[in-house]
Amino acid sequence: MRELSLIMLCDGRSRSVYSYAEYINAVFSEVDHEIIIINAAEDEQISEELMRIEREAPDKVALINCPPELNDDEALEIGLEYAQGVSFILIHAGDELVPELFDSLLYDEALINENRFRFLHTKFCYILQSAGKEGFEYLKKNDRECLEDRDSDAGNIDLHYFYQDIYVAGRIFRAGIKHIYDIGSRIDGFISHLLSMGIKVTMVDIRPLGYVVEGLDFVQGNATELAGIPDDSVSCLSSLHALEHFGLGRYGDPVDYDGWKKALYQYKRVLKKDGYLYLSVPVGNTERVEFNAHRIFDPLTIIREVGTGLNIEEFTFFRNGKRTTYDLSRASETEEVLEYTRDNMMGPYDCGIFIFRKV
Repeated sequence: MRELSLIMLCDGRSRSVYSYAEYINAVFSEVDHEIIIINAAEDEQISEELMRIEREAPDKVALINCPPELNDDEALEIGLEYAQGVSFILIHAGDELVPELFDSLLYDEALINENRFRFLHTKFCYILQSAGKEGFEYLKKNDRECLEDRDSDAGNIDLHYFYQDIYVAGRIFRAGIKHIYDIGSRIDGFISHLLSMGIKVTMVDIRPLGYVVEGLDFVQGNATELAGIPDDSVSCLSSLHALEHFGLGRYGDPVDYDGWKKALYQYKRVLKKDGYLYLSVPVGNTERVEFNAHRIFDPLTIIREVGTGLNIEEFTFFRNGKRTTYDLSRASETEEVLEYTRDNMMGPYDCGIFIFRKV
């Protein structure tokens, strides 16, 4: 089955059919195509010329002699009986080959789906536009078909990572922080935001990192130990969407039921007085473990486990991209606020962000 059948009606109005067919074959040399010539001309010279075309390119040209005075619909119907293409078009001998011709391109739905047809349509238009020009020549061997992109949104947003990364990175930048320690956050989101703002990052992750990134110091280690980081030595620590994984074995770490608690203890240990912890985890109206993907926390579980030593200053949660923020730095009813939020405002899987300060 060919990609394209050009059904060409020759009714005697053009006497340059031979050169025209040669030009078509040259332009579409990289396309599996055929020219079906419907000869409705009464001129013997034209008929001889058409037979010559068929003799010289029998694999590309099929000549069909018909009575004169054919209209376009009749010519298309005759041509389709012979067409071997999944897409086809009616042209008149001598018509200028321009991309707009393919606005009337047809296709057989039984042989090709719409996305594949769109690809062929744009390809044929590109070939016509580039004909005779230097550079970026179409070559079939270089095809990389992208059939679905036109139906997708302008970009993909993860309802947790996208919003939290922008929000927390912005908070850190506005706080004037120049160096931050991070535990397991996303490199191609939050970490890249910080680096683009000129903030130096020392990152700890249990997995290796096979890249060298300017401004990023990488340490392979276990968050439940934070070996090598002294007590009271870090002025700012972040850990976004990482704590919920510790101890579940998902990333090659040992199974540890209390892994998340041990990591929280280490976060408290390494922070210096007045140092800040930016922490995010999945939160929801029902606390649970979805093994071995992650845990989903009641926000009060985090508050209670942190206990003394760290004061909660702010809690933010994102639900379907909508942000709700509570300033808790002076609140005397933190538990009541978060309990109400959990029971009345949260869904089963939202993103919770906690900002703590060490006292």
